[in-house]
Amino acid sequence: MELSSVGAVLTAETQRQTLEKVNVSLLKQSQNQQEDLTNQLLESVAPPARASSSNSSLGQHVDIIV
Repeated sequence: MELSSVGAVLTAETQRQTLEKVNVSLLKQSQNQQEDLTNQLLESVAPPARASSSNSSLGQHVDIIV
């Protein structure tokens, strides 16, 4: 095997490994961003601090007529 062939193979392998690391890093970053956005959304629709009284029928039954 010629030295240039070995160099080309090593270069290609290094590029592949680098791209793999970059892809993993981008995937982790994307997941973190999605987690942050999900948390923000959940916080924005959180129920009010005061709970309704236990005697209330709010949320107990919903009639849907189509």
